[in-house]
Amino acid sequence: MKNTYLGNDDIRKLTYTGLMTAIVLLATLVIKIPVSFTNGYIHLGDSMVFLAAILLGWKYGAFAAGVGSALADVIGGYAHWAVPTLIIKALMAIIIGICASEKYRKKMYIILTIIFAGGFAVFNLILKNILTNKIILDSSNITSNLLTELELNSTEELINLSSRVETTLFVITILIPIIILVLSLLISKLNKIKFKPAYTFGFVISGTFMVFCYYIASYILTGNYIVPIFSIPLNMIQFIVGLVIAQLIVMGLNKSKLSIPLQCF
Repeated sequence: MKNTYLGNDDIRKLTYTGLMTAIVLLATLVIKIPVSFTNGYIHLGDSMVFLAAILLGWKYGAFAAGVGSALADVIGGYAHWAVPTLIIKALMAIIIGICASEKYRKKMYIILTIIFAGGFAVFNLILKNILTNKIILDSSNITSNLLTELELNSTEELINLSSRVETTLFVITILIPIIILVLSLLISKLNKIKFKPAYTFGFVISGTFMVFCYYIASYILTGNYIVPIFSIPLNMIQFIVGLVIAQLIVMGLNKSKLSIPLQCF
């Protein structure tokens, strides 16, 4: 007869996973800034999503990230986002966990780099086309409903906002990966600890994946493919702030030589 009792290792896994689920939940709820036109919000929870994946590995990290974030949506009054959040945050943790794993690293670096570079470039071209052709060049298609959803007073304001978003997307696409890499190397050098590019790589890939997925989810929920574009810069800021916080915590754990052997999960 098979022994159904939990061993010490199983209890340890469940304990850490439950703890990180609660931490993801709290980090998401503590500071949140509503984004009215998408009926969503930005928050600091991504930092703990990143950390959960690093500490727990992709399987248990996916549970902590997905369930913790989804519960935050339900408790915080955004239950309509719970299912997309559960899926997106879990997939973010899987990406990070796989990038941080020695077992999959070399092969996944190549695959994810191609997907990231090609996919995000295409995504940005599509967004640029929408902003340029549907709004900036053809303002006659702008409806009063669109202005209301974005809380703008005139077509001119919308065109100006569209131009700023288009510029922001371009700058983010070019500069953010460079800034993140330089910042990570600088922090590593100043603190005299080993820099692990796998973590930063995983953070960047999963963060941009999140931005893309939330755009699609917003389109499905709102039925509008233009309005969600204007939330992308905010989502980018959210994941960048989360990345920096998670990177600092991970580097701090490395510096303190704290041993948390959970990647074997």
